[in-house]
Amino acid sequence: MNSRARGADSSVRWVPIAGLTELARALLGERRGDRDVIPARVGDRVTALAKQWAAHGFTPETVHPWMDLEPAAAALLAARGISPASLQQHIVATQAGNTSLWRAVASGALSAADAVNQLDAASPPVPTAVAPAPSPVVPVVSAMAPAPAVFSHPVAAPDPDNTDRRRRSMPAQTPFRA
Repeated sequence: MNSRARGADSSVRWVPIAGLTELARALLGERRGDRDVIPARVGDRVTALAKQWAAHGFTPETVHPWMDLEPAAAALLAARGISPASLQQHIVATQAGNTSLWRAVASGALSAADAVNQLDAASPPVPTAVAPAPSPVVPVVSAMAPAPAVFSHPVAAPDPDNTDRRRRSMPAQTPFRA
């Protein structure tokens, strides 16, 4: 036991971290320092949370990337094959401004089901069957959408007098010009 457990406040009951389940220890994280005990109320909370994560199919190895979300939301997203990295890469507009899907779901601004819908709408459709070859009479039309225009104006012609920049800095109508 460490000095915290032997303090003057004997009303706090301490439990050893080693006595928790492996999933509960994973939820506590790596930043426990030199502590080998935690308050019993924290141990009870972590144990209850570990049971929720386990009920949704998470293990000590798979829970770490999802810990910022609620277990049910994380389970829905993981079941759809969505990774936390893809949630962080996708930006959506919320009432508070633009944010990643990860932050929107973690803050409660967007539900996990809405996040799945957002990602489904943003991803290209997956072909389900092999399409028959087109007939030679019918022209083939591309299923891809046209690329967005990057530039809306043509490039301006280069200035022919780009060799001597000193002349450009002088005003056009001066008495000093020869």
